[in-house]
Amino acid sequence: MSSRLLLRHTAVVLAIAAACLLGAALPASAQKPDAELKGITAVGLVIEEMGAQALSCGFSPDTFGKAVTTILTAGGLKVLRNADEDTFLYVKVNSLSVPSGLCVSRFDVTLYTHTNAKLSYQLEPVLVQVSLISAGGLSGGSVPGHAENVLKSVKQYVDQFVSRIVAANK
Repeated sequence: MSSRLLLRHTAVVLAIAAACLLGAALPASAQKPDAELKGITAVGLVIEEMGAQALSCGFSPDTFGKAVTTILTAGGLKVLRNADEDTFLYVKVNSLSVPSGLCVSRFDVTLYTHTNAKLSYQLEPVLVQVSLISAGGLSGGSVPGHAENVLKSVKQYVDQFVSRIVAANK
């Protein structure tokens, strides 16, 4: 074997050995879809405080809280109101109303959790908040019916989240 061929062969063997060593050093991770949702049995629920404009558009935090709680409990999840210490569902609605009776709202629904993570720029792991699932939208319309339309979309998102959590736990 020529020295050039031997050198190339050695480089390939070393590259394969290095890849095996690096691969073995990485922690195993779940590969199934929605694996991060497996094991969720309880969620906190936080409905962000709605401002005066949202209230003038017909929004009610209590109505949103009850509707979302109903969906979560129907999916077999325990709901902890106003709890954001562990895994929690965060519902946020920002609205703008104009004197003509038109309302425009941005709404977001996000399932968060907390975990310790080692960041590339720090030596010690730190507690971080992680978004597991997120959905949102924009809606506009006249005051009568506007809040109901937004609530309908929020409920659809929550229902999708619950379906994914239930499927991950099968």
